[in-house]
Amino acid sequence: MQQQRSLREAWIATLTDLGAAEGNDSLLIGPYAESLADQLPAPTGDTTPSVATLFVTPVPEGAIPTATGFPESSFDSAVALSAWETPADVADVAAEAVRVVRPGGTVWLGEIDARALTGSMPAARRYGLLYRNHPPVAEAERFRFRAADTIGVDAVRVGLRSVTETRTDFPVAVVDTRAEAVEAVRSGIWPGVELLEPMAVDELLVRVDESFEPPARFPFVFTLPWILVRGRCA
Repeated sequence: MQQQRSLREAWIATLTDLGAAEGNDSLLIGPYAESLADQLPAPTGDTTPSVATLFVTPVPEGAIPTATGFPESSFDSAVALSAWETPADVADVAAEAVRVVRPGGTVWLGEIDARALTGSMPAARRYGLLYRNHPPVAEAERFRFRAADTIGVDAVRVGLRSVTETRTDFPVAVVDTRAEAVEAVRSGIWPGVELLEPMAVDELLVRVDESFEPPARFPFVFTLPWILVRGRCA
């Protein structure tokens, strides 16, 4: 339970920083939408696998990132995280976010920062244990998250104003012990673990366990790097 509270607090702080603060009617879009909404305090609104509201607005049946089904100008802000299959889809998701956010409201578009993810040294960020030791996995993840290179351009194309780009770390798991840390990596919190052969996974988990020898401290928050583009609706 403490883990859940810690991760929930981390996401509340993160979403507040993104403009989806308490008192704002906010929309979450993308594969993380349902799990994020479930971590937040009641009322969390309504959720589908890829579209969620932070408060009590029902999500229309069949809502998807490019066609949420909400009327125009329904929300104060929208946060779309990795809500596209390919870079070509970013503009459609961004356009839908702009459509449902009120004039003057904020739209956030985010994608995992593939260069930071795959280029980090293990001493700085533990996921370097995966990507530095398995170059084919690193290459696959750079291709998978290549939309990070285009979201700023797409934000401008759909009419967002005062567009800015930042880089930040998002929390993905909180662990209290070395065993929990190893299990979290086994479960796939690092993108690309599923591409490894079983023996390679076992070798990776040994390195992860060793990395948490004292003086490592718990609870430990696993994070992933993201590129975030912020814009204001006209």
